[in-house]
Amino acid sequence: MGLKRREFLQRASLALGALGISEAWWWRLQSRYSTALAQTTGRKLALLIGINEYPDAALSGCVTDVEMQQELLVHKFGFLPTDILTLTNKQATRENIETAFIDHLTNQARPDDLVLFHFSGYGSRVSKMINENEQNEEFSSSKLTFQNTLVPIDAVSLNNEGRAINDVLEETLWLLVQSLDTTKVVTVLDTSYVYPGQNLQGFLRVRSRPTSTTEQINKKEKAMQTLLRDRLSLERRQPINQSQLPGLILNASRDHQFATETDWDGFSSGLFTYALTQNLWYTTPATKLQISFAQAGSFVEQLAGPYQQPELKEATKQSIAQFTEEATITPVATPYQNLLTSLSPPASGVVNSVEDNGKTATLWLGGLPINVLDAVTFNSLFTTVPSSDLNSNNYQFQLQIRSRTGLTAKASIIIETNTSQDQEKQKFENGENLNNQTQKNTQTSSPNPQLLAGEMVREKIRILPKPTELTIALDRELSRIERVDATSGFSAESQVTVVNNIQAADYIFSRVPETTIAQSLSAPLPSMYQGRYALFSLGEVLIPTSVGEGGEGGEAVKVAVQRLSSQLKTLLAAKILRLTRNESSTQIKVRANFATITPEAKIVMRRETLGVSNEAKFKTNIEGVGSFGVSDGLLTLPIGSRIQCRSYNDGDRPVYFMLFSLDSSGRIFVLDPAASNQPLNNNESSQTGLVISPEDSVNMPPVISNFPRDTESFGWKLIGPKGLAESLIICSHQPFKETIAALNGEVRQARNDGVIQEVLNPLNVAQAVLRDLQSASQSAVQSSGLSTDDYALDINSWATMSFLCRIV
Repeated sequence: MGLKRREFLQRASLALGALGISEAWWWRLQSRYSTALAQTTGRKLALLIGINEYPDAALSGCVTDVEMQQELLVHKFGFLPTDILTLTNKQATRENIETAFIDHLTNQARPDDLVLFHFSGYGSRVSKMINENEQNEEFSSSKLTFQNTLVPIDAVSLNNEGRAINDVLEETLWLLVQSLDTTKVVTVLDTSYVYPGQNLQGFLRVRSRPTSTTEQINKKEKAMQTLLRDRLSLERRQPINQSQLPGLILNASRDHQFATETDWDGFSSGLFTYALTQNLWYTTPATKLQISFAQAGSFVEQLAGPYQQPELKEATKQSIAQFTEEATITPVATPYQNLLTSLSPPASGVVNSVEDNGKTATLWLGGLPINVLDAVTFNSLFTTVPSSDLNSNNYQFQLQIRSRTGLTAKASIIIETNTSQDQEKQKFENGENLNNQTQKNTQTSSPNPQLLAGEMVREKIRILPKPTELTIALDRELSRIERVDATSGFSAESQVTVVNNIQAADYIFSRVPETTIAQSLSAPLPSMYQGRYALFSLGEVLIPTSVGEGGEGGEAVKVAVQRLSSQLKTLLAAKILRLTRNESSTQIKVRANFATITPEAKIVMRRETLGVSNEAKFKTNIEGVGSFGVSDGLLTLPIGSRIQCRSYNDGDRPVYFMLFSLDSSGRIFVLDPAASNQPLNNNESSQTGLVISPEDSVNMPPVISNFPRDTESFGWKLIGPKGLAESLIICSHQPFKETIAALNGEVRQARNDGVIQEVLNPLNVAQAVLRDLQSASQSAVQSSGLSTDDYALDINSWATMSFLCRIV
C-alpha cells in the first residue's frame, strides 16, 4: 500500500530528525521527495552489505561501496535514510544477512515498492560430487558440480575445511528475491566466484576465494531454504527459474571471471560499484539504466581488461538448479527496465554538512570520474545545482575547495546573487557563464542566506596540474636491484613519478611473464620477449607497444626504461586528453552519434552534453547493436568495420572541434583539422580547425565521394589492434589554434583513410589542447577571482565526449 503525501512527509521528517539531520535540510528536500511520490506510490527499500574484515584475507573497499550506494540512493533517487539498512563487517553474518532481507525487504515490500539489494565482499563456490546412481558405473565418476555463494563475515575459515559451509548459497539468495511481493527489484553483486589462484591481479584485489572442498552445508542454511520454499510452495528439488525472478541483476563480472577492487587516492572501492554509482550521479529522469551500466562497464574493462566484464541480466526461462555443472545464470539480452529513475539534475556530488557558521562545507564528490576526482585540489570550484526545489531563494553558492581526502572535500562557501532563479536556469540552458552574469553581493530580500546540507553540487572550474604527471608503480615481484634501477631510470623522465605499492598509479612496470607472452590480446609474443620489461594496466593487461623489439637474453632495467621514454609521453598525452571529459556537466549544446557503415549500417552509440535541451535530446542513447553487439553493454566491433561519426551543434554559436582516437596499443590518432564538408570550413580551416555552424551537423570524417552507395567513401576502417579503442570529440566556442600549430608537420598518414593521421608528438599536442581550453576559459576564470599557476578550465567553455568500444 502506498503512502499518502502527508504521512510520507511527516514520517520522513521524524526519521531524519532522529538521525540528527536539520529540519531546514528536510524542508529544503521535501520537494524532491514529493517528486518521488508523484512518480511512484510505493516505498523505496534497500539492504546494503559490505564486508572488509574477513579473518583469512581482508578486503578494503567493500564498506566504501556501501557508503557510495547510500549517498547515491538518498540524494539522487529519493530513498529515505530510514528505509536503507546497512550491514558491514561484523554485522554481516550469514544469519543476519538472511534475517535482514526477510525483515527489512520481504516483510515490508509491497507490489509497487522498489527494492535494491547490494552485496560487496568475497564470493566462492560449493562443490558436490555427482553420484546419483551408485549401482550404475556410468554415474559414479568423480565429476564435480558447483553452486555460487556469498561469503559472510562468519564463513568457515579456509584452514578449517572439515566444517559445514556457512555461506549464503546462490539458491538462497534467489529464493529470497523471489519471495518479494514486488517485481521492481535491483540486485547488485560486486563479488565473484571463480578464484584465479591468487589474491591479486596486478594491483587489483580479487573478490573471490577458493572453492570449498567439503560438500556439507550448514543445517541452518538448509532450514532457511526449506522455509522459503514452503512459503513459495516449491518442491524441494524443484529448480528455480530466472523467469520467476523479478527485476534486474547487475553483476560486477561474468560468472567465469572475477570482480576486483583497488586503492585510489585516499580510499578503496570496488571497480564496478565506483563506476556504477559515479555514472548514476549524472543521470536524468530520461536516462536508461542500460546507459549508466554500459559506461560503468567501459570503465571497468579499461582497468581490468578481459578479466572483468560486468553484465546486466534479467528474468528468462533458463534454469537455476541448486547445483549446476556451469554454476552460472546464463547471460541474456534484456529490455533493461528503467527501475532507477533520477529525481534531481545531474550532479558531481552533494553538500554533506555546513560548518563554521556557514563559512565552510563538507562535500561528497562520488559523482566525479576517478581521474577527475584525483585532480580535485586546492582552488577547484564547484557550484550548487540550479533547481527550483533546492535553490528557490535566487542564490547561487560557489564552493572553493581547500582540501580533499578521498571522496570528501572541505570547501569555502561563496555566495552569489542571481536576478532570478528562472534567469539562472535559462543561462544554464544557453550555456552562458554564470560568473559573467552574476554579482557577488548579499540578497536584499533575505539577509541570512544559508547553504544547507543536501544541496547538489556540480563542477564549475576544473583545476588541472601544470605539469600533469604519469604515475608508475613497480611490480611487487621485481627484485630489490631491479626496483632501484627502475626508480633511477624513471627519475630521468620528465613528468613521470614512481609510486610505492599502496599508492594509486596509472600503469605498472614489470617483467613480461610467459603467460602474457602466450595470452597476448593481439598476436602472441615471440619467446624472445622473455626476460624483457614492459608496461601493464592496473589489471596486468600488457600495453603491446611497450615491449621492446628483437634481442635475446633479456634486457637491463635502465635500458628498458630508456626505451619506454617515447611510450611514456604518449600514455601521458592520453591521460591528459581523458582528463578533459565533461559531457555530463557542461552546458555547451553538442551531441554526437557513432554508426557502423560495414558490416551493417546502424547507429551504435550516442552521446550528448548536459546543455542539450530535452526537445533536442536523442530519443534513445543506444540502439540495438546487431549481431556484433554483446549483452554486457560495451559495444564490440570486428576488425575491418567502417565507422562514421556525426556531430550536432544545437547552440546559437559556432562550435570548433577536434577528434582524437586512442587505440589499445597506446597510439593516438587525430582527424585532420583541414578536412571539411562545411561552408564555414574554408581555406582558413588549417589554422582554425573543424567547425559546426549553429543548428547544424557534420560528418566525421567528411564524405569524400559523390557516390553515396560507395561504402569506402564513408567513415574510417578499424584496422586494429584488438582491445579497447576510444574516440574523444573535444569542442569549444574558440578555435584550437595552439593544437593545430602543434600538429603541423607532426602527423603521418596511418591508414588508407587519409584524413585519419597518427600523432607523432602526442604530449605536445595534448598540452596544446589544455592551453586552448584555458584560453577559452579565461574570461570566466577571471570573473571567479581564482588565481592559480595550474590550468583553470571553466566547465561550460568546452565539451569532451567519449566513445569506447571493444575491437575483436
